Amino acid sequence: MTLVAGLRAASYGVPFQPVAGVHGSDLAILNGWRTITDPYGSGKEVYVIPAIAPDIAVIHAAEVDEEGNARVYGSPFWDHVLTRAAMRVFVTAERLVPTDVLRQQPELTLVPGFMVEAFSVVPNGAWPGSMHPYYDVDYPAVEAYMKDEPGVLEAHLDAAPETKDQKQEKEGRQGGSIRDRS
Repeated sequence: MTLVAGLRAASYGVPFQPVAGVHGSDLAILNGWRTITDPYGSGKEVYVIPAIAPDIAVIHAAEVDEEGNARVYGSPFWDHVLTRAAMRVFVTAERLVPTDVLRQQPELTLVPGFMVEAFSVVPNGAWPGSMHPYYDVDYPAVEAYMKDEPGVLEAHLDAAPETKDQKQEKEGRQGGSIRDRS
């Protein structure tokens, strides 16, 4: 909640965002967060989280069109606020769709193309996480990755879809494409 508060502050163009649920925690001391007194008269102290404005946000979307308009199905909780707080936005997406498809339901477009600096079509790019409605979390892959033993990272990377795509490209098949809008 505090990270989202900082991102929201940046996306709203304000220096901080009030947040509840921090009282009694050492987080405020560790991070140097401050309190302000409720300006509306309750006298309560409220923690405020400073704005967090990332230089770059990279999100993975379900669909993107040639103009960079990106659509995320399911919960856009982090992606929405992150793309509004960042200075630059890059999108990877499961698939490229015609702009007319997105225009049929424009309310589902999470990131408008004018905000997107570049995008790339990367099928299975959220793996081992999920991308609704295309695939669910690959729990066995997550569990294997979390083991504390030698070779885990290498095995994870070898099982990644992009590694398989690279092997296919070497065999003469074509993988994803990159579109630069700069």
